[in-house]
Amino acid sequence: MINSLVFGMVTLAFGIIPKIVKPKKINSWYGYRTNISMKNQDTWNEGNRYSTNEYILAGIILIILGNIGYYFLQGKGYLVPLIGCIPVLIFTVFTTEKHLKNTFDENGKRIDESKNLKRNSVND
Repeated sequence: MINSLVFGMVTLAFGIIPKIVKPKKINSWYGYRTNISMKNQDTWNEGNRYSTNEYILAGIILIILGNIGYYFLQGKGYLVPLIGCIPVLIFTVFTTEKHLKNTFDENGKRIDESKNLKRNSVND
Protein backbone atom coordinates (compact mmCIF):
# COMPACT_ATOMS: atom_id res chain seq x y z
CA MET A 1 0.00 0.00 0.00
CA ILE A 2 2.79 2.43 0.84
CA ASN A 3 4.05 2.35 -2.77
CA SER A 4 0.71 3.72 -3.96
CA LEU A 5 0.94 6.66 -1.52
CA VAL A 6 4.55 7.75 -2.10
CA PHE A 7 3.84 10.27 -4.89
CA GLY A 8 1.11 11.95 -2.86
CA MET A 9 3.18 12.08 0.32
CA VAL A 10 6.19 13.57 -1.49
CA THR A 11 4.01 16.19 -3.20
CA LEU A 12 2.31 16.96 0.11
CA ALA A 13 5.77 17.44 1.66
CA PHE A 14 6.64 19.88 -1.16
CA GLY A 15 3.71 21.97 0.07
CA ILE A 16 4.16 21.61 3.82
CA ILE A 17 7.94 21.99 4.18
CA PRO A 18 8.11 25.43 2.49
CA LYS A 19 5.21 26.57 4.71
CA ILE A 20 7.28 25.67 7.77
CA VAL A 21 10.70 26.72 6.45
CA LYS A 22 9.75 29.62 4.19
CA PRO A 23 12.15 30.60 1.42
CA LYS A 24 12.68 34.17 2.61
CA LYS A 25 14.91 35.54 -0.14
CA ILE A 26 14.90 34.89 -3.88
CA ASN A 27 17.28 32.05 -4.62
CA SER A 28 17.89 29.49 -7.32
CA TRP A 29 17.62 26.32 -5.25
CA TYR A 30 14.68 26.47 -2.81
CA GLY A 31 11.13 27.65 -3.38
CA TYR A 32 8.81 28.22 -6.32
CA ARG A 33 11.21 29.37 -9.03
CA THR A 34 9.88 30.70 -12.33
CA ASN A 35 10.61 33.89 -14.26
CA ILE A 36 7.60 35.72 -12.88
CA SER A 37 8.01 34.49 -9.29
CA MET A 38 11.64 35.68 -9.22
CA LYS A 39 10.98 39.23 -10.54
CA ASN A 40 11.08 40.77 -7.07
CA GLN A 41 10.52 39.95 -3.42
CA ASP A 42 6.76 40.54 -3.61
CA THR A 43 6.27 38.13 -6.54
CA TRP A 44 8.57 35.64 -4.79
CA ASN A 45 6.56 35.72 -1.57
CA GLU A 46 3.21 35.45 -3.36
CA GLY A 47 4.39 32.68 -5.68
CA ASN A 48 5.66 30.62 -2.77
CA ARG A 49 2.56 31.27 -0.65
CA TYR A 50 0.19 30.26 -3.44
CA SER A 51 2.21 27.30 -4.76
CA THR A 52 2.50 25.66 -1.34
CA ASN A 53 -1.29 25.61 -1.07
CA GLU A 54 -1.51 24.13 -4.57
CA TYR A 55 1.08 21.45 -3.76
CA ILE A 56 -0.79 20.50 -0.59
CA LEU A 57 -3.99 20.11 -2.62
CA ALA A 58 -2.12 18.13 -5.30
CA GLY A 59 -0.63 15.86 -2.62
CA ILE A 60 -4.07 15.14 -1.19
CA ILE A 61 -5.40 14.35 -4.68
CA LEU A 62 -2.48 12.00 -5.35
CA ILE A 63 -2.98 10.25 -1.99
CA ILE A 64 -6.64 9.71 -2.87
CA LEU A 65 -5.63 8.40 -6.31
CA GLY A 66 -3.12 6.12 -4.60
CA ASN A 67 -5.80 4.66 -2.35
CA ILE A 68 -8.12 4.14 -5.30
CA GLY A 69 -5.34 2.47 -7.25
CA TYR A 70 -4.40 0.24 -4.34
CA TYR A 71 -7.91 -1.08 -3.87
CA PHE A 72 -8.75 -1.55 -7.55
CA LEU A 73 -5.40 -2.65 -8.98
CA GLN A 74 -3.99 -4.46 -5.91
CA GLY A 75 -0.32 -5.17 -6.76
CA LYS A 76 -0.08 -2.37 -9.33
CA GLY A 77 -1.78 0.35 -7.28
CA TYR A 78 1.21 2.65 -7.63
CA LEU A 79 0.42 3.09 -11.35
CA VAL A 80 -2.59 5.38 -10.75
CA PRO A 81 -0.71 8.12 -8.84
CA LEU A 82 2.35 7.59 -11.06
CA ILE A 83 0.28 8.34 -14.16
CA GLY A 84 -1.74 11.04 -12.38
CA CYS A 85 1.34 12.75 -10.94
CA ILE A 86 2.41 14.53 -14.12
CA PRO A 87 -0.96 16.13 -15.01
CA VAL A 88 -1.61 17.10 -11.37
CA LEU A 89 1.80 18.78 -11.03
CA ILE A 90 1.50 20.51 -14.41
CA PHE A 91 -1.91 21.83 -13.34
CA THR A 92 -0.37 23.06 -10.07
CA VAL A 93 2.29 25.07 -11.90
CA PHE A 94 -0.29 26.32 -14.43
CA THR A 95 -2.66 27.61 -11.72
CA THR A 96 0.17 29.25 -9.78
CA GLU A 97 1.46 31.02 -12.91
CA LYS A 98 -2.06 32.16 -13.77
CA HIS A 99 -2.51 33.52 -10.26
CA LEU A 100 0.78 35.44 -10.47
CA LYS A 101 -0.12 36.88 -13.89
CA ASN A 102 -3.49 38.01 -12.54
CA THR A 103 -1.88 39.53 -9.43
CA PHE A 104 1.17 41.25 -10.98
CA ASP A 105 1.88 43.16 -14.17
CA GLU A 106 4.76 42.25 -16.51
CA ASN A 107 7.15 44.34 -14.38
CA GLY A 108 6.26 42.52 -11.18
CA LYS A 109 4.14 45.28 -9.67
CA ARG A 110 0.85 44.39 -8.02
CA ILE A 111 -2.16 45.11 -10.18
CA ASP A 112 -4.52 47.48 -8.42
CA GLU A 113 -7.81 45.65 -7.82
CA SER A 114 -9.90 48.65 -8.92
CA LYS A 115 -8.04 48.75 -12.27
CA ASN A 116 -8.52 45.01 -12.63
CA LEU A 117 -12.29 45.35 -12.02
CA LYS A 118 -12.54 48.20 -14.54
CA ARG A 119 -10.60 46.20 -17.14
CA ASN A 120 -12.91 43.19 -16.67
CA SER A 121 -16.06 45.32 -16.94
CA VAL A 122 -14.81 46.95 -20.17
CA ASN A 123 -14.15 43.50 -21.69
CA ASP A 124 -17.70 42.29 -20.90
